[in-house]
Amino acid sequence: MITSSSTLMLPSRISGFLSLAITLALSGIAPAADYQGVRLIAHRGAGHEFDENTIEGCRQSYGRGLRGFEVDIRLTKDDHLVLMHDADTSRTTGGTGKIEALSLADVRQLRTKEHGVPVPAMTDLVAYFKDKPDVMLLLELKTSDTQTYNEGRLQTYGRLVAATVKDMPKGTFWFTSFDRRVLSLMKRLLPEAPTGLLTGTPPTPEFIQDALTLGCGRLSVSLDHTNRQYAREVKKAGLQLSLWPIRSREDADLAVMLGANILCTDIPSDLLKSTTATGSATLGRTRDSQP
Repeated sequence: MITSSSTLMLPSRISGFLSLAITLALSGIAPAADYQGVRLIAHRGAGHEFDENTIEGCRQSYGRGLRGFEVDIRLTKDDHLVLMHDADTSRTTGGTGKIEALSLADVRQLRTKEHGVPVPAMTDLVAYFKDKPDVMLLLELKTSDTQTYNEGRLQTYGRLVAATVKDMPKGTFWFTSFDRRVLSLMKRLLPEAPTGLLTGTPPTPEFIQDALTLGCGRLSVSLDHTNRQYAREVKKAGLQLSLWPIRSREDADLAVMLGANILCTDIPSDLLKSTTATGSATLGRTRDSQP
């Protein structure tokens, strides 16, 4: 027969876990979202789980426990920053034409194809996350087209980005880009802001040196273009390693094996659920093993 006093005498490890879980539940604070100890970032704002680069997509994923989001930033013709991956609006919205040729008023009229939600401005993104200091935002600066983003437009873009993030808590955002020009500019405008160089090619020693010269703290590398040796060299140089796009659990396991610090993934909720399930199973086995 189990007495009432014996039910209170839980092993300290389980008791501590339950206390933490109860505290988090009562406080409304979720633990950092990761996969095998590696931070999960929802690629394009969880764009494979909802319409990409939208506040609603971020809201839904945040509600499922995600705390990392990558989004893409472009500049309208009347100098407003908006979230859009492609230069052309036709893939993701019912509109046509280049985003950089539209005014903010034009962009406000656009609706995504699948769920009919608005295309947000960067200010909308910051407003949504301003009271959520537990997040990490990877802000990809989409300025690689040097004709569209000539030196003058690049300066305007950088100035507006810097002004938009100035009130965000330290440590809640990184700038990332394929464009070395804009990473250099952001380092001049906001020296303390962390930056990461993106590449869809192997992270050769020359590429690693480029990242270091730019003052980057991270190299974001295509999973298909790296291997153990490349990953080792990135880490040896003192850089964090972000791997993308993670599209399956097998991809995630490989990225963890390679020593990734960040998993930029198209399936963040699936990976988070698998981590939660694994943790629950482990706790169950621990309980079963107690006398």
